[in-house]
Amino acid sequence: MGIQGHGTGNHPQAAFTVLELLTVLAIATILLLTGVPAFQQFTWRQHMRAAVGNLHNDLSAARGEAVFRNVNVVACPGERQSGCSDSSDWSGGWIVFADFNGDRIHQPDEILLRTGQVFESLAIRSSAGRRSIRFLPDGSAPGSNGTIGFCGPGGPGQARRLVLSNIGRIRRDLYPDIDPGICP
Repeated sequence: MGIQGHGTGNHPQAAFTVLELLTVLAIATILLLTGVPAFQQFTWRQHMRAAVGNLHNDLSAARGEAVFRNVNVVACPGERQSGCSDSSDWSGGWIVFADFNGDRIHQPDEILLRTGQVFESLAIRSSAGRRSIRFLPDGSAPGSNGTIGFCGPGGPGQARRLVLSNIGRIRRDLYPDIDPGICP
């Protein structure tokens, strides 16, 4: 009769067999292969939401500043150093400034209210007629109604847009009829 538990008895060893290990690795591989594309799509959707949200917030703030300061406020694609670009491409960032002299060009003495970040993996384009957006002191945005479209790696099915009305209202929307040339 042996004494158990004092180093002299037989203890069953707990271990994995090679077959059990291969089964666990196969299941982990399948989960990983199905999870990575879903995670990548989730990341793209979040990136799109961030871009739409950032520009929407900056345009809303521009409208609020125009009313608060009782001055024209301009939002346009461009950079802090070079000012507004002559393009409808907002992907490289944007600026929002108080336009005291009404020329829609950022001068050194005009207050730079906001700057938007660069979104490299997204195409952000405004309608050709609305390259810059000007808010008047009453909060309106005169001119034609404008659209700023957002397209990313998800293609046209995942495209979004901001729609700007003449009265200054900004809304988010899906963009199912985006130009395939902008959003392949």
